[in-house]
Amino acid sequence: MAKLEAATLQEATRPPKSFFRGLEFLTAQFFTILATVVGVYLAGYVGFQRNLEYDRLQKAQQKSDLLTATQVELKQNVARLRKFNDRLAADVGMSVLSSDWPRLRLFVWQATGRSSSAFDLPPQILTDLQALYGDLDEMLNDAGAHQDFAHLSQSNGFERTQFKERLNARLSFAETSILPALDNSIAASEQLIKKYSTAD
Repeated sequence: MAKLEAATLQEATRPPKSFFRGLEFLTAQFFTILATVVGVYLAGYVGFQRNLEYDRLQKAQQKSDLLTATQVELKQNVARLRKFNDRLAADVGMSVLSSDWPRLRLFVWQATGRSSSAFDLPPQILTDLQALYGDLDEMLNDAGAHQDFAHLSQSNGFERTQFKERLNARLSFAETSILPALDNSIAASEQLIKKYSTAD
């Protein structure tokens, strides 16, 4: 009985549960939930940013590869056509048969045209390359020019000279306009690659 009275006396003297203790519990729960939501959001945001940076890095590498391949192909075509143009006789020399005329090597250009990658090339380079390759293809497949250079005569000397000058002008345009623009675009792509690869 004494224990019961003593226990009851302790309970009677214990301060009642305060309103603030319940509020502390709710506040702690609220901040725990808030911290969890913010943590999940930040983790998702950081993951999204990393994926975005990785996609940008991949895109910059693909663009750089495309520009480099286009540049190398153009340089090869220009070099081959320069040698061919030097062999063509303006006044006197050896005739050139139709079977000896070169063809443009356009693997990269044609592959680019069949994919959405074509629009990774800067617009001015794209239109200049299209015009250049169109003109060169037309000149190299011109039956009249084939005839003129196969049968050298005094009567077609002017046409031969004109052809050589036109071919030389198109090749000079490629060297002085398109190739420097490709060099600049490749340098810009490489800067992007450095930027995105060092962002980690």
